[in-house]
Amino acid sequence: MPSPDISSGMPSPLIQYPRVHFGPGALRLLPGELAVLGVTRPLVVTDAGLVRCGALDRVRTAMRGTALAVFDEIPENPTIDCVERALAAYRAAGCDGLVALGGGSVIDAAKAVAVLATHPGPIHDYFGRPERIGPGIAKLIAVPTTAGSGSEVSRGAGIHPAADAPGEGMTGPWLVPKIAVCDPELTLTLPRFLTAATGLDALSHAVEGFLAKANNPIGDALAIDAVRRVLAWLPRAVEDGSDLEARGHVMLAATQAMLHAKGLGSAHAIGNTLGDQGLHHGVLVALALPAVLRFLEPRMSARMAQLATAMGLREGLHPADAVEAFSARVGLPKSLKEYGYRLADPERAAAVAHDCFFNLPAPHHPTQVEYRLMIEAIDG
Repeated sequence: MPSPDISSGMPSPLIQYPRVHFGPGALRLLPGELAVLGVTRPLVVTDAGLVRCGALDRVRTAMRGTALAVFDEIPENPTIDCVERALAAYRAAGCDGLVALGGGSVIDAAKAVAVLATHPGPIHDYFGRPERIGPGIAKLIAVPTTAGSGSEVSRGAGIHPAADAPGEGMTGPWLVPKIAVCDPELTLTLPRFLTAATGLDALSHAVEGFLAKANNPIGDALAIDAVRRVLAWLPRAVEDGSDLEARGHVMLAATQAMLHAKGLGSAHAIGNTLGDQGLHHGVLVALALPAVLRFLEPRMSARMAQLATAMGLREGLHPADAVEAFSARVGLPKSLKEYGYRLADPERAAAVAHDCFFNLPAPHHPTQVEYRLMIEAIDG
């Protein structure tokens, strides 16, 4: 039962796993996995917040004093500039592999560095061109510190040309990290708001992945379990950040939600479009998801009924309403205005969303008018 790579028309694996280590204390396996890959001089790509909270120190401890090159300047949304500076640090230190320590922004940036370290030309040459990315990219181990993006197991990376521009997509099977070390202990310091925001990002990946048009029953099963797991455990993780059991379930859901290998959809097209003001991607997608589900409800009623069942909804209740209520329950804003986003030109935003690469795997491609109506509906 083949599953086409919707983004490129090229054959793509039904499911493509890295080697995944999962569980409290998994970080101690990092040195051995670097040795398996033959990496002796890794560049640790991270951000300043993770340095301050001690996550980098934990990596240094796990590496038993091995000298590490570090680039800790990845912003909230990764830009071409930060990728190019990380690449310069990689080359200056004579590195032969990467460890991405962070959330989706850090891991996506490290993926881009891994490509540029071994492929010619500027990064623009690889946006939307999976056929240009070959198997020889630099070896990468992903160590997620949030439970949301699933970038540690995904075949994509979103990079912003500039901080005030929507992201561009790099994709392809060779972008999947060689190894993912998923240690929920690394998420214990994640603040309440970011726990909720990244958890809703995971939910959106599971929901849009389940609804995406590619045929992948294995991926669907993973997505449905991820939906159930986020709904059951994220409120506990938000309420008590020290609840390691809840943190573990949400981290597992985030990983499952991006193993579906089907692509995403219109909520991510909107979230990506609105990612031009430095706000958190997970919140933007969470705001967009109910509007997109209402758009899809009459167009794929059978699939939406399956989703409602997975969410445990009583007859007559709809996934869009459930997502809206769940977002409010974990403390996320109810509108773009409440979150602080300034929607200056709805028509232009609709045009950008309509042309976004996230539409390729979507079950239905909204018109520009339909995108404008959805964006205005969430503006507040």
